[in-house]
Amino acid sequence: MKAKALSLLLCASVAMSLTACGSNNADESGNQAAAANSETGSNDASATNTEPAAKDDGPFTKYDEQITVSLGRQGVSGNNLPDGDTLENNKFLKYVEDRLNVKVKYEFSVEDMDAYNQKVNLTIASSTIPDIMVVNEQQFKRLAKAGSLADLTDIYEKYSSPLIKEYYSSYSDDRVLNTGRIDGKLYGLPNTNIDGSYQLLWVRKDWLDKLNLKVPSSIEDVKAVAKAFKEQDPDGNGKPDTVGLLGDKSIVGDGGFFTFDPIFNLNHSYPKSWFKDDSGNVVYGSTTPETKQALAQLSEMYKDGLIDKEFLTRKWEDNAGLVSSGRAGILFAPWFAGWMLSDNVKADPNAEWVPVAGPVDGEGKRNVVPSAPSGTFLVVSKNAEHPEAALKMLSVEYEGIRLIDPASQEIYKDKGVSWLNYPLNLQLDFQDALARDIPVYDKVLQDNDMKDLPARLIPRVNSILKNHKEPKKDIAAFADSLAFYVAGAVTGAKEIAKVNPIFYGSTETMVKRGANLDKLENETFLRIITGAAPIDDFDKFVTTWKSTGGDTVAKEVEESIK
Repeated sequence: MKAKALSLLLCASVAMSLTACGSNNADESGNQAAAANSETGSNDASATNTEPAAKDDGPFTKYDEQITVSLGRQGVSGNNLPDGDTLENNKFLKYVEDRLNVKVKYEFSVEDMDAYNQKVNLTIASSTIPDIMVVNEQQFKRLAKAGSLADLTDIYEKYSSPLIKEYYSSYSDDRVLNTGRIDGKLYGLPNTNIDGSYQLLWVRKDWLDKLNLKVPSSIEDVKAVAKAFKEQDPDGNGKPDTVGLLGDKSIVGDGGFFTFDPIFNLNHSYPKSWFKDDSGNVVYGSTTPETKQALAQLSEMYKDGLIDKEFLTRKWEDNAGLVSSGRAGILFAPWFAGWMLSDNVKADPNAEWVPVAGPVDGEGKRNVVPSAPSGTFLVVSKNAEHPEAALKMLSVEYEGIRLIDPASQEIYKDKGVSWLNYPLNLQLDFQDALARDIPVYDKVLQDNDMKDLPARLIPRVNSILKNHKEPKKDIAAFADSLAFYVAGAVTGAKEIAKVNPIFYGSTETMVKRGANLDKLENETFLRIITGAAPIDDFDKFVTTWKSTGGDTVAKEVEESIK
């Protein structure tokens, strides 16, 4: 179960930007650094070493003479390369090197996220950064303020492939690429987080049918189903061993499993996000009257036994175990929960899970907060001899990751090797990457014709076709179909209404006091939900939150969006 948990947590990383976790080597997701920011400033190093090599005409032009590029990056935890291959010596890396006549020299690679960030911070402090590395927002701002980064503005225009530019342009108003700009100049290439990692309502349809219940839509439906699943022996074993709605002590979180985001959102409450109220004031979503209302609703549900009474003490693996063993039949989780749920279907082929865009509010809408558009940045040292190599490598790499170049389709074919073994671990995709493939699947199922399919989709389409022909016979194919196709389609349902925050990043006070403020918030909310504290403690929380740094953060957010 720990391995499955790790796999799903990797899929949930923010990214989610490669719509990943299938068996195809082009479609595996990986870790993303946590975004933070404490400094802003200008960079006057743009005139240094930004001239391209002679006779270099574009993103795919091979250098006449081999160049060397130094690289620092996070390693690949649990790497599944064949024996004898390493992060520093593998076919993905060689593919990029051979196409461009570039030799990649790894200055460092560190698997653990915290250890990697420590290494980057030490590198920044010693002013010895490699030519290229991926950093978080706080590190990006520090490097830019110190004048350590190359200006990529013109280099991006000349050496980014059309595909790379299309990825960024799919986000309206340049809102992703702009996160890498300071004073109008591009100093970092941001990753992209695709749409769709908000929680769906997953429910066992076979249990609904057995108890003569309809697929839930409203919160009242959810309550009725949770009550029935807990009390009416839906598994038919004669024992009171089933639970109601699963929960998680993190309460809310983008891409979170078992969290209560949909119930907050139903009440027009958006914890941990920043908005402007009707008067134009900057407001933290966790401190609004709507959030108090949502907490009161959750507290009532917990009191009535509709929420798993033991959710406070359960780990991710515990909840997943309740699902796989057939003791839970209703939960909130993103589209990629399909892989977790497949464990239950493997054990019980009669289990039938359906995803729903619910619960909806009085206007029939399932309100969602889109993922932060980015959070990490690929940066290039101002001292890099060939700064354009970063864009060329990225352009070539994505021809390989997306299997656009026929030669790349043979690399580790059918071995499921992680794409993260390409040299630049920057995740890019279209904002609507998940939804845009649904019509392709529909057409293939209708016509039974795979002609002219993009190579990257063939393994997934094969899974969908296989499961369509023989449902649940191949669990891996079933899981892919349930996640990418069935749940993927629900993420674009007409009920979905996006509520966009005004700010996603971190401020100086967030970095300094954020952990304490988050702890105050989480502990207060959990105590209210479980009945250990009255609902009026919410008002005390708001007062304390404001006085211990919240008001300062709000002012910093307001300043940052001017």
